[in-house]
Amino acid sequence: MAINKDNSLKALHCCYTAGTGGGKSVAVQYAGTVPANPCLAIFDPYGDYEFHRGDPKNRGFAGKKVHHFETRVKFANQFAKAWRSGLPFRIAYMPKEPTRKEMLWFCELMWRACDGNRRLDMVIEELARWTDSNAKETGRLGECLTGGRKFGLVVHTVFQRSTEVSKTILSQSPFKIIGVQESRSDAERMGKECDLTLADIKSLEPLTYFKATGGLGNVEKLDLRHIFDKSRAKTAKNTKTA
Repeated sequence: MAINKDNSLKALHCCYTAGTGGGKSVAVQYAGTVPANPCLAIFDPYGDYEFHRGDPKNRGFAGKKVHHFETRVKFANQFAKAWRSGLPFRIAYMPKEPTRKEMLWFCELMWRACDGNRRLDMVIEELARWTDSNAKETGRLGECLTGGRKFGLVVHTVFQRSTEVSKTILSQSPFKIIGVQESRSDAERMGKECDLTLADIKSLEPLTYFKATGGLGNVEKLDLRHIFDKSRAKTAKNTKTA
């Protein structure tokens, strides 16, 4: 059960949305919404954060190894061990047959572990696949979003289409990362959420985003193309140090 309530903690939940190839998972890793040395648990059914040394397609989480486990028992045991250690970790649950039930089990474990004296980040990949509708989220995920803040829990939700996810996700995530959208309805929904025009969202390219930081109108541009483009990386570094 969640312990050590602290109402002074800020709401840091973040959602990430972009069409196929838009760079959702890249944003999770590099948008600055997850600490550099996190206590991080990921519901990663398709292995988006697998790590294979020397393989640019399997870079783990921001280049760091993520330990994956396919069964509830193994994941729960390793997560508990890592959480008790008090040290940073990156661990993922990758069930062989991912379902909403498995996602909610993952959320239940996070809820039971969270502690207002420590920050715990949790990521849920491909959220739309595990939600029943775009109405209010009534499962344990909803409780993590509405009550997790005061217990040090930070929820990161990742999805392609905003029109397919619960309204609870958007209303309880003050931070929003919006990448390339594939449909007008999704672009209009995120535009309405973040006070952006359709033209604003149409201007985005893969690995470029709008980052909403809470409150109406608090939106900034985010460009992560340099992560995979060495020439852009050099330019970004020079710009930062100028």
